Amino acid sequence: MPSLKIAVLGGGNIGGNIGRKWVAAGHEVAFGVNDHNGKNAQALRNDLGAGVKIGSVDEALAAGPEVILLAVPAVRVGDIIARHAAQLDDKIIIDATNNFASPDKSAFKALQEHTPNAKIYRAFNNLGWENFVNSDYNGIQADAFYCGDTSAIETAEQLIADTGVNPVYLGGPEKVDLVDSFLALFVALAMEQKRGRLLSFKLLTRDSF
Repeated sequence: MPSLKIAVLGGGNIGGNIGRKWVAAGHEVAFGVNDHNGKNAQALRNDLGAGVKIGSVDEALAAGPEVILLAVPAVRVGDIIARHAAQLDDKIIIDATNNFASPDKSAFKALQEHTPNAKIYRAFNNLGWENFVNSDYNGIQADAFYCGDTSAIETAEQLIADTGVNPVYLGGPEKVDLVDSFLALFVALAMEQKRGRLLSFKLLTRDSF
């Protein structure tokens, strides 16, 4: 796949680590963060060099991205979508947000409403961020279950694979609740059952090994 221009909105555990992987894969990444002098921004500069593009959400979107990763805290999602709907529309958008206080859990429906021409995917939200640093489990690659528009699925799949996990497509936008069910499973295992965050999921078939 040729290099893509990507705006990563959010520089925390999800946005920062996925963005690092995309830079390593050769993509042109601009980070949009709340505080471009904060600790997350400084960590990105330390890891990626002083030339890394870090600015506001407005600046990241003004760079003309083809792909947008939405990885900001839930409290910022509504404002970003409302203020930047025109810039988000027509783009490939990957929604990695989680809002545990909302029945919808994600920004997916709001994105569908405000960016009707965008190609929207639900991904990166149902695993601990540690899996995007190291997806290897004793030689077995972690799977990442996702859903979304079929028209840009090859691009979405490659971007997910570029983070080190194995993408598993569950279907179109109607499968967003199914994708989010893996989030509930992760929380139940990692937190409620106290197995810790260093866990993942794997789809096994007779042809797997």
